[in-house]
Amino acid sequence: MPTNWDDALIPEYKALGIAECYGKLAVDVVGGGRSAFILPNVSRARVAGHVRKLHGAGIKFNYLLNAACGSFREFSRSGNREIGKLLSWLERSEVDSITVAAPYFLQIIKKRYPRFKVCVSTNAGVGSLQGALFWQELGADQITLSHILMNRNFSMIRLLKNRISCELRVIANTSCLLDCPLSRYHTAYDAHSSQVDSARRPGFAVDYCNLFCKFIRLSDPVKFISSQWIRPEDLAVYESAGIGAFKLIDRRCSTEKLLLIARAYAGRRYDGNLVDLLPMFHGKTVLDLRTLPLKLRYFFHPRELNLFSLAELGNILQDFRIRIDNTKLNGFIEKFVTSGCPPEGCSDCGYCARVAGEILTYDKEYLKGLGGRHGKFLDKLVNGEFFHY
Repeated sequence: MPTNWDDALIPEYKALGIAECYGKLAVDVVGGGRSAFILPNVSRARVAGHVRKLHGAGIKFNYLLNAACGSFREFSRSGNREIGKLLSWLERSEVDSITVAAPYFLQIIKKRYPRFKVCVSTNAGVGSLQGALFWQELGADQITLSHILMNRNFSMIRLLKNRISCELRVIANTSCLLDCPLSRYHTAYDAHSSQVDSARRPGFAVDYCNLFCKFIRLSDPVKFISSQWIRPEDLAVYESAGIGAFKLIDRRCSTEKLLLIARAYAGRRYDGNLVDLLPMFHGKTVLDLRTLPLKLRYFFHPRELNLFSLAELGNILQDFRIRIDNTKLNGFIEKFVTSGCPPEGCSDCGYCARVAGEILTYDKEYLKGLGGRHGKFLDKLVNGEFFHY
């Protein structure tokens, strides 16, 4: 489970049998898989104290260094020294494991800090036997498979289970598009927008990939079904195929939302709207005021951005108001277990479209209007109007 650094999570996680918790500083020298301005901005002392309390509850802690790009800092004397200082602090803080997306960072950790276990991030894009073998031979202890490629690819999961000795993981409550074409660009964006000097680089404030992703699914609601989520009820299907652990998101969530997600997946059942468990299907995520200073650092660049256009974001970051009745999805996963997705793609299959017609409910006019506002905002980004007064 993720942490938002609220200590109130810890006894609840313990009661649910959560084995490991993960998180990171909003900003550090390496960066990670979420932009800094959407995360709680906490101190190193707060992190270290939270880790101690997790250990007191018998829960391990995994620190994320899963940036898809290090901005070349790792190959400089000063940058390498900063990385060493960060890893030394993590070692003193008794962090148990570290998640990485770059082979270089895995090698650094295994060579200089061998007490850490290392998990390969989904941002590394592992979706083949060759890719998994590469990381295993490099020394990885765990691999989180690419959620956009692997969450419904049971033939490959079974193959990896037979050929890979390190633990295989998947992200269960993701809602990314199947084989998302925005993924590589998005992971690079997130990496740069969570690095220590990123707020000094104007332009990181607008998450184009997130907006475009929402526009795609608002334009074609079937994408709400074909997205790569895994129901709580279907975890056993993945365990049978060879998955050893499940990672849940999202570090941006409130304590209440994180506990709702944790309880559903720990109990392996949810009788409500599946969307409740999928943070990326919501236009807004509740965060506390700790994010405000970082938001100002990232967004307030009046000489580089049209702040009036930026203000329009508030008009489009709305809840989708969709409902996916989770109780009607029993048996949904069997199609993927037995035959998988056809190589010709969704247009020649129609399975998710049929399911969407049966269980997906939404206000068509509202969704169309929201999609239109997303489209207009994206047009402003593309034609340059967004940047000029």
